[in-house]
Amino acid sequence: MSRIDEPKALERASTVGLNAARWSVSTIFLLNGAGIGVWAAHVPLVQARAGIDTGVLGFLLLTIAGGAISAMPLSGWMAGRWGTRAVVVGSGLLFALTSAILMNVGGLVPLFLAAYAFGASNGVLDVAMNANASEVEAARGIPTMSSFHGFYSLGGLIGAALGGLLIGAGLGDGRGALMVSVAIFAAVLACGGRLLAVPPAPHATPHLSHFALPRGQALFLGLLALLCFAIEGALVDWSALLLKERTQVDAATAALGYSAFSVTMAACRFAGDRLVLRFGPLRVMTVGGLGMFAGLMLAVTSTHFMLSALGFALIGLAAANVVPLIFAAAARMPGMSAGGGLATVATLGYAGLLMAPPLLGAIAAHTNIAVALGILSLSGIVIAANARIVKRDA
Repeated sequence: MSRIDEPKALERASTVGLNAARWSVSTIFLLNGAGIGVWAAHVPLVQARAGIDTGVLGFLLLTIAGGAISAMPLSGWMAGRWGTRAVVVGSGLLFALTSAILMNVGGLVPLFLAAYAFGASNGVLDVAMNANASEVEAARGIPTMSSFHGFYSLGGLIGAALGGLLIGAGLGDGRGALMVSVAIFAAVLACGGRLLAVPPAPHATPHLSHFALPRGQALFLGLLALLCFAIEGALVDWSALLLKERTQVDAATAALGYSAFSVTMAACRFAGDRLVLRFGPLRVMTVGGLGMFAGLMLAVTSTHFMLSALGFALIGLAAANVVPLIFAAAARMPGMSAGGGLATVATLGYAGLLMAPPLLGAIAAHTNIAVALGILSLSGIVIAANARIVKRDA
């Protein structure tokens, strides 16, 4: 090979390696979503096997959320010390292991311990894979984050469907979940070597690499993430009840409202990078916030099922790229590593998933669920009004 050809060969090799890293971290997002989807399908069976009522089940789910939020700050510290690739692989393997234990363990205390470990491993993985994805996006030089979150949404749909198939095949006793966990474990190992490896800064000061109390830009980004996750969490817990009360449909039909939200969100996330590239993050964020407000208002004011379901679908389209834009901005914050910025913002953001359902329940107890969700819809206005914070030159 001539000296003239060497730069071209090196550029091609670099492009091939970057593409491999992109698809590897995309696979990690898919596997994480699939694992969560399989767990969601097994929740009733785990409840029945453990012999717990809905109150105890609520505490179990709260334990998972608490594990995730408490462990997220550690992810930023570990990524700053060992790099995001090592943390993605380690937490991905733990995620597979703890998901298998959670869906097979017996006894109340072991069940709660497994729930906390499952949530903690998922929290660390969530921050680490987003940090690694932001490094891939920076290396490519074009918007990519929305597609990664699209693979997570797709994985959730696949996992929920796969969980249902396994249960229908008589493997809902934990054997099917164990098979899925083994597959996730092997896939994480296969992807690990191709993930982008950005070495941590050798002389980084401690505050650059770990969780910090949110302030300034981090606080704003975290609060916007909290509002977006609050809407998503509210739809998980309250969409079916809203449709039953407002449109008088049966439980099976009411469940389709959340399905409309999930499908449109997954589809729009795969188109999100092109939308950001064409219209810019500011416009996408602004339209997203306004669309979330409009969709939720349509869902809570209509008494016709199709119109309410259309409102949920609109929320999915609008919210699809809000969190990816917020996370991408968090990874670019000056004075912090990608992992540290994401850990700070994600910890505050995911608190929305934890706080929104009980707060909405308290409001609904004194009014009704439509009023509670109507108040929450104002979050979309707040997101749109503060969209400038995700501009790449901010």
